[in-house]
Amino acid sequence: MGALLLATAISAGVASYGWRYRDEPSGRWFIALALSAGGWSLFEAFYLLADSVSVRLLWYVLVLIPAEAAVFFTLFFALEIAGYERWVSRRTAALFAVWPTLAVVGAATNALGVHTLLWESLSFSTTGGITTAETVHGPVFWVDTVYNFAAVGAALVVLGIHCLRSRQIYRKQALLLFVAVLVPPIVGAVYLWTPFSPANPIAISFAATSSLLAIGLSRYRILDISPIARDLVIERMADPVIVVDRKGRLADTNPSARALFDVEPSSLGAPVADVFDAVAAEALETGGELRVVDDNDEARYFEVDRSAVTDGRDAVRGHLHILHDITERRVRERWFRALTENASDLIFVLDADGSVSYLSDSAAQTLGTDEDPSEVRSLARFLHPDDEDAAIETFREALARPDEDATAELRFRSSTRGWRVFSVRCRNLLDDPVVSGVVVNAHDVTDRRKHEQQLETFANVVSHDLRNPLNVAEGYLELVKEAERPDPDHVERIEAAHERMGEIITDVLALARGGTVDERETVSLDAVATEAWANVDTKSAALEVAESASFAADRTRLLQLFENLFRNSVEHAGDGVTVTVGATRDGFYVEDDGPGVPPEDRPKLFESGFTTAVDGTGFGLAIVRTIADAHDWSVGYEDAADAGARFVIRGVERAEDSVLESSSASSDDV
Repeated sequence: MGALLLATAISAGVASYGWRYRDEPSGRWFIALALSAGGWSLFEAFYLLADSVSVRLLWYVLVLIPAEAAVFFTLFFALEIAGYERWVSRRTAALFAVWPTLAVVGAATNALGVHTLLWESLSFSTTGGITTAETVHGPVFWVDTVYNFAAVGAALVVLGIHCLRSRQIYRKQALLLFVAVLVPPIVGAVYLWTPFSPANPIAISFAATSSLLAIGLSRYRILDISPIARDLVIERMADPVIVVDRKGRLADTNPSARALFDVEPSSLGAPVADVFDAVAAEALETGGELRVVDDNDEARYFEVDRSAVTDGRDAVRGHLHILHDITERRVRERWFRALTENASDLIFVLDADGSVSYLSDSAAQTLGTDEDPSEVRSLARFLHPDDEDAAIETFREALARPDEDATAELRFRSSTRGWRVFSVRCRNLLDDPVVSGVVVNAHDVTDRRKHEQQLETFANVVSHDLRNPLNVAEGYLELVKEAERPDPDHVERIEAAHERMGEIITDVLALARGGTVDERETVSLDAVATEAWANVDTKSAALEVAESASFAADRTRLLQLFENLFRNSVEHAGDGVTVTVGATRDGFYVEDDGPGVPPEDRPKLFESGFTTAVDGTGFGLAIVRTIADAHDWSVGYEDAADAGARFVIRGVERAEDSVLESSSASSDDV
């Protein structure tokens, strides 16, 4: 009797001691196990103290409730604490509770005489104040016995596996749990084979289980998450984990850490400085970033997360170090830095509101900002006014679709080359902790667009402009072949077609060559103009040079520029036109006294293929513009003072010793 009451008190005390862990799943199963064990001992005591057969029979049935519950809670406590919590659910609990419930109901109905499945006969006797029961067990009793031993056996299996997988202090903890659960089935097997006590010793043995669990709770902290769930929290972590005690000794490592630093199990307990190199030891001591070179000479970067490990009295017992692999982030950072510092493309990083948070060196140089790149807050002043709406729409598209690039072609003002066309690509990396912005990459495609236009022009020339005179020549050639005596007019038409094709080819080649300049030299405006005039069939036209100046240019390209301007004046102004060349403060001009250009034709003057002349190729002024662009000049049309056509070249840097000088030079083509 005393043993039963003592077991009850021990189990109740253990349950109250574990009450602090009631918020943990394993803590709740622990408390339920202790309470059921205490209830079993208490009900056994009430059974022995009963003074009548009916009361004894009642307690004989009721004692089955905590007995079945103790086995049930033992199994689920073992599953939870050994890391098999995925098997612990309401569904499995309800499934495992079916048989204990049937056993209790069966005992109650057996006592009422409904059946004899648990016991066929039951009688009580009292000798010397001790009550004993004479029982002939039925088949359900043996099924219940097998069930209980199987449930406890399953608990021992999972605890045994947990014991084998655990190491050092955790293995002692797991071994204690295993022994605590092992005691009741051993006592039960012996008692079942040879009854040696009037009271059920299994109930008392659960008090021993509770006592061992109390030792584990106080000494090994079996319900703390750090030791209990170590396999889940540390062993299975992909990040390396290192535990150092308060004396600077290596206390524990997980597989990732052992593989990274090639740590042997025998190193546990050794000073950190003896296990790791100086760099790693310092990083573990201070935290921060750690660089590790593996066996393949590849560097990996880790961010060391260092936190103190305290006991229940908040005393520091050591430190936990979790190494987060940031190699990919560092590679991306280096790539991004190299890209922005060395790329010729313009690179910006914009905040969510469109303000500039980063401006690459190449962008600052191209745009010619005279302020610190970090102080540039808006791109609006560098963007062409006509492209602002397209830029805003592209930025909004990048914000709305972070998984896709938003693209557009926008014009930015270059500090040295004027408006340039850029292919812009926006990527939303606002959620990327490294960038935290919208990355804008702008690639200069101005020259490519010009080349594409040239290719388109060449295609048009081949398909149309050259095709027409070629067809004419082929047609008259057939007539010549068929005639006995060729018609001189047919021959002249063939010659004219070939001359026309020659002119077109010459202009196309000039247009293609006009986009480049060779080495520049100092030239005189009047000398180049006079030489170009001599190269053109000017008929009865006259040339006047009003003012001259000297400047640097590719002489060959400049001659072609003047030749095409002169030819344009002669073709459109007619015979007897006077062409005047003169210098301005920032360039020069070529004007004639002809009828000028109608307003409706002026927007298309410099487009390839546009002409109002019957026999014009439409490439002359396009060649002029191409040559001007190649020199970083600009060309435009103005009305002359006497209503003629005036073409002005600007952006010409005059030679230092050059001065405006009047000239009366003139040339007449007689």
